[in-house]
Parts: sequence; structure tokens; C-alpha cells
Amino acid sequence: MRRLQVILMLFVMMGILSACQNDLLNSAQKEAEKIVLHQMESFGEVKENSRFEVTDEQTIELFAKAISRADQVSGVADVADPDFKVEFGEKAFYLWIAEDYGSVMDLEDTYTLYTLEENDADQLYSFLLTENQLD
Repeated sequence: MRRLQVILMLFVMMGILSACQNDLLNSAQKEAEKIVLHQMESFGEVKENSRFEVTDEQTIELFAKAISRADQVSGVADVADPDFKVEFGEKAFYLWIAEDYGSVMDLEDTYTLYTLEENDADQLYSFLLTENQLD
């Protein structure tokens, strides 16, 4: 009986943990050796000479975790022009970022918006500010 309770508890915990992750990045993309950021002029228009590569493992992990933990917003997205385009290899996202708020959108699904956790937004904002990537 005790063993059955432990197994059931493990299934419940796995369900809770998997609910905290979305499917925006697959495991290979989360393990990318680099990500590329572009400042944006508008949707689909990258700011000239704004390409910025990130190869630091911890920073890549920061971006990957922030995107993976983002919560889907219900309804159809109607948003301002994005601040950045973030590329994990072939997978790309639009990013809106402020000191305590952030959102991402998969370029393949521009009708769905995801909000970043406040702590993740703050860390991304601090990184981008430190790297002089914010206007």
C-alpha cells in the first residue's frame, strides 16, 4: 500500500513539474552552443548592424529557461513592435523586455503570446542592459 502511495505521489509531482514548462523549445535547442539576438525596428524588420551573439553557457541557459517557463496568454495577441528577435538555431522568437516584465512569441505562431516570469524578465533585462543592448 505504501509503495502505491509513493508511485501516485511521483506521478502527481511529474504532472505539476511538466505543467511549469511549455513546448516552445525542444531539448536540443535548450542545449544550443550559441543564441543570436537582433534588435528590432518592427515586426519582421531587424535593426541594421544589431546582431549580437551569445555563447556563454549560463546566459544561454537563462534565455532558454525564461522562454520555457513563460505562460501562454489566452486570446489572440495584439502587441507593439518587439524589442528583439532571439534565435536558438532554426527556432526564433520575438522578445519584449522591460525591467520587471517580458513576453515572447514564437515566430511560427504570431497569434500566441507568452509572458515571462517576473524574475526571468528582470534577469534578461539586466543582462541586456549590461551588454548595452537596450536603447
